[in-house]
Amino acid sequence: MESLFDFAFEPRIWRVGELAEALCETVESLYDELIVEGELSNFRRHRQSGHCYFTLQDGGAQLRCVMWARQVQRLYFRPEDGHQVQVRGRLTFYKPRGELQLIATSMTLAGAGARQQAFEALKRRLEAEGFFDPNRKRPLPRFPRRIGVVTSDSGAALQDILSILRRRFPVVEVLHCPVRVQGLQAAPSIARAIRLMNRLPEDRRPDVLIVGRGGGSVEDLWAFNEEVVARAIFASHIPVISAVGHETDVSIADLVADRRAATPSMAAEIAVPDRDELEAMLIRTAQIMRQYLRQGLDRRRQRVHMLLHHYGLRRVPDRLARMQDELQRLEASLQQQVRQLLERRRQTLALLQSRLAAFDPQLPLRRGYVRVRCNGSLATRAHQLRPGDAVTLEFYDGRHDARIIS
Repeated sequence: MESLFDFAFEPRIWRVGELAEALCETVESLYDELIVEGELSNFRRHRQSGHCYFTLQDGGAQLRCVMWARQVQRLYFRPEDGHQVQVRGRLTFYKPRGELQLIATSMTLAGAGARQQAFEALKRRLEAEGFFDPNRKRPLPRFPRRIGVVTSDSGAALQDILSILRRRFPVVEVLHCPVRVQGLQAAPSIARAIRLMNRLPEDRRPDVLIVGRGGGSVEDLWAFNEEVVARAIFASHIPVISAVGHETDVSIADLVADRRAATPSMAAEIAVPDRDELEAMLIRTAQIMRQYLRQGLDRRRQRVHMLLHHYGLRRVPDRLARMQDELQRLEASLQQQVRQLLERRRQTLALLQSRLAAFDPQLPLRRGYVRVRCNGSLATRAHQLRPGDAVTLEFYDGRHDARIIS
């Protein structure tokens, strides 16, 4: 008779796929959802899909993780290697590579202390670079023509800002650039919007920027603690009002901006003057101007009255009479001098005429002399003529031809 103990125990032979499937089912059934804390390493984000791949590690072990793009969009901070984080997700066995893997659904910095530590580290670095220097902060324009608003187009913050601007200063133009205000893409979106506003042509560029969002948790507001947003505000040529969260929340953006508002509504009140206050101020100014004008007219009226009764003004007719007599005397003297000058000029002219007449070439002919010309030339000596020469005799009243015979 054959005993059962005569057969050796043979283990089951598994195919690789069968074993991987069994491991996958076992892991997923036992670890449907869990939170794992560890240090980030080898963090990378796929350029096209947006999925993130990283490793969680501590002193003795490591765990590969993946976070799909739609969950990545909800992250409130930018993960970097070395961050201590808590990752929520489900554990699975990745069969193609035979690896245990965590499918992450959310990620937070490990504890409020870690968030505050990251906040303080960035704050110290930016402060050392002069980002918070009060001397570099610019004043806001008193009467802006155009307000730029960088916030979400779906939140209540935008409607609060628009409502207050319409009530306080309806003539101002509002230019809204919609952005993400939470999640991993929020900070780059806000920074791009600030740069875009600064690159607008001068005739379209806002005079003031309001950058912010309504209240929320620390994670919701974390985009305004990102360095990229701080540097965009610092580089802005347009004055920036930061309006992030509620009054108790102070962000890095609040510290860098030219003005900080506790809420978006308060930012709108800071950005523009109040129409009612302006109207009251104009009324007061008009009253003061009328009072000054009235006082000025009264002073000038008194001055004119005093001048009319002044001794010097009463003597004006006498001075005018004396000046008229002096004018007449000067006029008579001028006329006499002109007559004398004309008489002297006439005498000089007569003298010159008599001198000129004395040199008249016709005067000797009038006295009976004759001018003799031979061959067109004037003959003034007897030896210039010979017998037989034909000559012309010029008299005062005419000429005759003659011939020399001896």
